[in-house]
Amino acid sequence: MRSLILKKSFLLISLCLVTALLFSIITLFSSPYSSYDVVVIGSDPEGISAAISSSRNHSRVLLIDTRRHVGGLYTSGMLSMLDMNYSASNTFATVNEGFFKEFYSHAADSGNIDILKTKNYFTQLLESEKVTTVLKATDITPIKQNNKVVGLSYMKDGTVFYVKGKVFIDASTDAKFARSSGVPYKVGREELGMKNEYAAATLVFSVKGANWDKIKNYLNADGCIHTGANKKAAWGYPHMLNYTSVSKAFQLRSLNLSLQDDGSVVINAFQIFNTNSLDENNIQQNYQSAIKELPAIIKFLNENAVGFENAHLYRYADELYIREGVRIVGEYTLTGEDLFNNVDFKNKIAYGSYPMDLQSTKKDQSGGTILTARNIYTIPITIMVPKLVDNLLVVGRCASYDPIAHSSARTVPVGMALGQVAGVLASYSIDHALSVRTCSLNNLHVKNIQDNLVKSGVKLDTPLNSLHPERSSWAYPYIVSLRKKALLSMAYQFKNDYRCTEIATSETISRILTLVRANSNIQLPVLNTENELSASLTLSQIITIFNKLLNTHYRSLNEIYHANIIDYNTFMHTYKKDLLLNEDIYALMYGLIHYVAPHYL
Repeated sequence: MRSLILKKSFLLISLCLVTALLFSIITLFSSPYSSYDVVVIGSDPEGISAAISSSRNHSRVLLIDTRRHVGGLYTSGMLSMLDMNYSASNTFATVNEGFFKEFYSHAADSGNIDILKTKNYFTQLLESEKVTTVLKATDITPIKQNNKVVGLSYMKDGTVFYVKGKVFIDASTDAKFARSSGVPYKVGREELGMKNEYAAATLVFSVKGANWDKIKNYLNADGCIHTGANKKAAWGYPHMLNYTSVSKAFQLRSLNLSLQDDGSVVINAFQIFNTNSLDENNIQQNYQSAIKELPAIIKFLNENAVGFENAHLYRYADELYIREGVRIVGEYTLTGEDLFNNVDFKNKIAYGSYPMDLQSTKKDQSGGTILTARNIYTIPITIMVPKLVDNLLVVGRCASYDPIAHSSARTVPVGMALGQVAGVLASYSIDHALSVRTCSLNNLHVKNIQDNLVKSGVKLDTPLNSLHPERSSWAYPYIVSLRKKALLSMAYQFKNDYRCTEIATSETISRILTLVRANSNIQLPVLNTENELSASLTLSQIITIFNKLLNTHYRSLNEIYHANIIDYNTFMHTYKKDLLLNEDIYALMYGLIHYVAPHYL
């Protein structure tokens, strides 16, 4: 009886869904509607890039957003210090050209944008390029026919509007439009065993009364290699981590600073944990709580940050800066291993190089972990093409990445590069009466799209790193296993080097343990390695460390091997050594972590 009721309920629900779908399609094609070639949802910089690109490729374009003005993260989010993708640590040559370079030359300076100038630039550009723009829309809802998006509906000023389109490009926050269309997706750090954990969000705010010359002089003379300043941007003050908030959900990290044309200084440093990007109520609650924390932060800056003695709160962003949330499942998923190995994809359409920067998911007194220094990699066209749903592309940080690749590729310059490609791909598919999926999977069509990009100023011949000395290490398989789970960093002194054949020190162990605590839910004791170990690690010290981490009493590496903590290969490479190399530590720590969490590695 219960089975029969369930079957009837299922049939009734299915009938309702089919009826709703048919009603939407009938409404779309029988009610007054507007029609466009390309419809872009979301006016973040990557959405604007997509809209401009489509329009320049002779498509009739609609850009629609829920916000009051265009620019998204750059304007409503006040993210004015740009995460640039430079070709190397010692140069300011960017790997993102094309439309991003055009934008940068008009609106940016020294890795910094003026928010008001950027908003005006985007607004005027969209008008001059004849992109129809609808702002303050609500209830933007896809309309599908079978597996294809064929239109959307939205509300504005109490009226429902319908739009038909040939290709839709989702640049909305957390791919809300794509998710509503049925696109499969992953959430947070899901592949790292941390599905419901996200990188900290940030409330960006600005102050007036700060002394920029004093800030610049202090940061350029404080003796720290990780701080500095130029005429428009500054970074430093690591002691901001000493800020104590009432809430465990807040942390102040090193300051990223941006000087605006009106003399105000924008600050990106206020981390807000436990922000679920799929829960609007949670986002708004955290936003309001963060606003209430700002007076205490300003007071702390007045008392502890050189140059901020007379600073006072000027503005705060209209919305939180959400770093990490949804990532669609695309025709290809760009992985951390692709970046580590500098894979040169034949269907590449853009480059990235920003450090793999896994921002904290919880209060940690570090602010995040870095897995690489600058490292140029390619991005294939297929990460924008979602599985299951046609006539749709997804650009920005919600494209198809794993969490490790996402930690670098989430930057807006990469998103704008993808937006330009999406615009070209959308217009090309319309001109050739093909689906965007078909075009993205066909070598000839991809080559034509690449040629189009090159003609518009995009460089696709940037050389990649071909030197990977770690591959010759006996411990390379263990290195790969650890870094796939964000448990091993190759960033050292602004360079990418695992230093496999260098003698290991206590730092080698502490760096791995820091990554384990930050990027996994594996529980290991905190060790004060600075005080317990000498500069060079000996085998006897490693045995001591293993015993402290595992709460055991092993007397030799042989006993550790016979307890199945390390494998035979690791044992044979290390048991006769006195001083251990970094590669030895990588293999040994792999064994320990695998022993503690066998299903994780």
